[in-house]
Amino acid sequence: MDYYKLKVLNNRKKIVIILILIVIIILLSYYFFIYQNKDDNGEIVSNNIIFEEENVVNEMEEIIVDIKGHVNNPGVYSFKLKDNARINDLITKAGGLSKDADTSTINLSKKLEDEMIIIIYSKSEITNYQKTQDDLKKKLEICESKLKNDACIKVDNETKNAKININVAGVEELATLTGIGKSKAEAIIEYRKKNKFKTINDIMNVDGIGESIFASIKDNITV
Repeated sequence: MDYYKLKVLNNRKKIVIILILIVIIILLSYYFFIYQNKDDNGEIVSNNIIFEEENVVNEMEEIIVDIKGHVNNPGVYSFKLKDNARINDLITKAGGLSKDADTSTINLSKKLEDEMIIIIYSKSEITNYQKTQDDLKKKLEICESKLKNDACIKVDNETKNAKININVAGVEELATLTGIGKSKAEAIIEYRKKNKFKTINDIMNVDGIGESIFASIKDNITV
C-alpha cells in the first residue's frame, strides 16, 4: 500500500514540474517575441509602438517644390510624401494654368521630388511654330535650354523618334502633326471620347481626315 502511495506522489511531483516548465517557456517566449527592445532608460518597448512611431514619421514627411511661370498662383508648395503627387497635382494646387500657358513640353505625369523647380512656359516663350513633328523637337530643346526646369520632357534619341499616341495626346501635341490643326486635333479628341482608336487607320473616321492627311502622318502616330 505504501508503495502505491509513493508512486502516486512521485507522479504528482512530475506533473507539477512539467507544468512549471511549461509556464516558464511561455513567459520566456512572451518576453522575447513581444518585448524585444528597450529604450535608453531600460524600459521595455513593444514592437507595436515602434511600428506606430515609424508610421507617424512617414505620415508627417513632406516634399517642398517650387512652381514658376504661367500658373495662376506661382510659389512654393508642400505635399505629403505618401501622396506620390505629380506635376499635374502641383499645377492644380497652384490654381491651375493661366490662359496663355503651353504644356506641350511638360510631362504632367512626372512624380514630384523634394526641391524640384517647375516652370510653365507661355505659348510665346515656346515660340510660334509650324505644325510639324520636327518643330516639336525644337520646342523640347527650347524647354531644356532655359533655366533649370525639372518638368521638361527630356530630349533623347527615344524622344526624338517617339510617335504620338492618338488615344492620349492633347490638342497641342496632335496639332504638331502635318495637316492637323487645332480644329482637327479637337475633332480627334471628341471622336476618341466615344470610340477609342484600335488602329492608326481609324483616324480616317474623324471628320476632315482623309487618305492624303493619313499618308502624311501615319509614320508619326501610334495607338
